[in-house]
Amino acid sequence: MPHKVATPFAFFRSASNSFDLQESKKPSRRRSNSRPPSSDRSSSSSNSSLLANDVPRSFRMPDSHKRLSFPGIQLHSPKSSTKSIPQHHASDLEFVIESPPLVFYGPPATSTGALLSGQLKLNVHDEFMAIESFTMRLALEVTRKKPFHNHCPDCSQQTTDLTTWSFLHGPATLRKGKHDFPFSFLLPGHLPATMKGSLSGIDYDLRATMVPKTGEPIKLSQILNIKRAICPSEYPRHSIRIFPPTNLTANCQLPPVIHPIGETTISMRMDGVVKRNCETKTQTQWKLKRLTWRLDETQKEISPACPKHAAKLGNGDDVKKGTAHQDTRTIGTDEVKSGWKADYGSPDGVIELEFPFSIRSDSHPICDTKAEDGTEVSHVLVVEMIVAEEFAPIKKPTQTTPTGAARVLRMHFNVTVTERAGLGISWDEEQPPLYENVPASPPAYGNADLYEGEPIPDYEDLTPLDSAVEDAYSSTSGSIRQDNGEGPSGTSRTSISSAMSSVEIHEE
Repeated sequence: MPHKVATPFAFFRSASNSFDLQESKKPSRRRSNSRPPSSDRSSSSSNSSLLANDVPRSFRMPDSHKRLSFPGIQLHSPKSSTKSIPQHHASDLEFVIESPPLVFYGPPATSTGALLSGQLKLNVHDEFMAIESFTMRLALEVTRKKPFHNHCPDCSQQTTDLTTWSFLHGPATLRKGKHDFPFSFLLPGHLPATMKGSLSGIDYDLRATMVPKTGEPIKLSQILNIKRAICPSEYPRHSIRIFPPTNLTANCQLPPVIHPIGETTISMRMDGVVKRNCETKTQTQWKLKRLTWRLDETQKEISPACPKHAAKLGNGDDVKKGTAHQDTRTIGTDEVKSGWKADYGSPDGVIELEFPFSIRSDSHPICDTKAEDGTEVSHVLVVEMIVAEEFAPIKKPTQTTPTGAARVLRMHFNVTVTERAGLGISWDEEQPPLYENVPASPPAYGNADLYEGEPIPDYEDLTPLDSAVEDAYSSTSGSIRQDNGEGPSGTSRTSISSAMSSVEIHEE
């Protein structure tokens, strides 16, 4: 017989059955036609058949389903009905970060950190709200995926409070509306950046807690994403590798840093490829057959022991603070079989090549990190070249004969993987100058004679501008003759007017 579920109307109508279907006071008179009647059938099946028969045909379930849910109606068992239904809070909390993206510029030894600033907004819905305390803290959380003790939460996770804020120093009552609580903090530059590795993870968590006088505390948490960007130098890196007992020398040119997204080029030049024998007029030369590169990422960590399991480390002075772990994976690889130039006619022979390398997009790399607790992430570029020895006459270097000798030339380069700095700069470089950095006054001219052998007069000794204009006007008007519009020396009115226009009067 397929199971059928009664509608909520049937449950509400049959109040005598309630939700207890263990035993029935009266035996069921209705019996199913699909099975013969049995005296030892449980009362729960009889009650369920009664409820199912009371359901109209339009509310019955198909045979393929076993449960029917109605929107807006919840059926609770006696155990779950005793639990209190959560109520809506009388206020809302919200983080608003006003500072730019948090980036540590430079290595940990010289970085000035990142400035965090924002507001914690509280929206009170009631007319008045009594609050006991209102605090917030910024915590550094380190999660160990290989802890010292597998089933110990203290060994697997360590939390360090960087700073705390106390917005209300005592009980207070807030009115209805929005209330803003600003906060700011300078994150030290030696801290590690946010990371998600195979051995450990580092997170920065903002946690706010408001405790009202009535009701449950309101908590809010937000994860901060902190990055580190190392600005590259203007000049590329140069590295020289020597491969004894041969005369081969590799001169490599690498970029100072690489980024998780993008492609980088490495240039290489090999000298000492040819070795000549003047007596036999023959030479031996090395020919490059293949080049392979790969980029390895190494993660190291030390899983500390909590105080409860610290006794397992021993009492010696040389005992480490925890268990060391290391994991290495390849985040990029490729093979180059052509594209280089070989010159066997020069005195030592030269092979020049240039090839690109990048990080695989699906590898999710971690930038270089070195923390005080032993967490370290580093990257190494491994380049392997296979060279074969050939024999040829000096006058005809193209007529080669393989000698059967071959070598594998392997090189390791430490590579720094970091985020792109972009147009951002450190917080201390973008602030305006402070008052103590501005001098008190401009420098004085001194008593040097700068003009016609006379020193520059002081401000108090200068003639006022109005008196200078009156003197110029009087000297000009005294030389004007009133007869026939000419001056004493035959000057016209035009020349007099031009002389007057040369005197400029500024009114402020």
